[in-house]
Amino acid sequence: MTRADYAICGAVAMSAHGAERYTRDIDVLVAAASIEPVVAALARTMRELGREPEHGPAYQIKLRSKRATTTAGVDIDLMVPVDAVEAWALSNTVRAKAFDRKVDVASVEALVLMKLRAYLSDPETAVGAKHRTDAFTLLELGRADVAALRQFVRSDAAMATELDRMLRAPRPRGRRPE
Repeated sequence: MTRADYAICGAVAMSAHGAERYTRDIDVLVAAASIEPVVAALARTMRELGREPEHGPAYQIKLRSKRATTTAGVDIDLMVPVDAVEAWALSNTVRAKAFDRKVDVASVEALVLMKLRAYLSDPETAVGAKHRTDAFTLLELGRADVAALRQFVRSDAAMATELDRMLRAPRPRGRRPE
């Protein structure tokens, strides 16, 4: 198999860090130079469902197992980093256990920032609220380097304000992540 620079992110990476959350897809950041070789290496077992943009260098490619007989299969979303947060996530991976094997996943700090950015881009919807809850859950784990998070967001007023708001927020009642 082709060796690629990658970072599993999203709900699967959250689970690898101890914050269990159900997902219907596997999000994977892949270096731009590696995305087409990865798709070619997976072509025996996966089929391409779509890519953006359709022509030219892709920054997102959706794959599904060729054995999947319904749309209920787990998709793999390969994504080229498109901003500083995603580039940082790809360059700061950690080894963690997912799918009963050690893989490269985005760090807790990178996941917090990705979730925070997703929330800020869509704060009025249920999807946006889910991203904020995910970021808060990751912070609650107590494993995030808060100083590194503050350093990263220092030039983005909206992210810095929201991060501070989340760090000062009272802990929600109910079940804590294990």
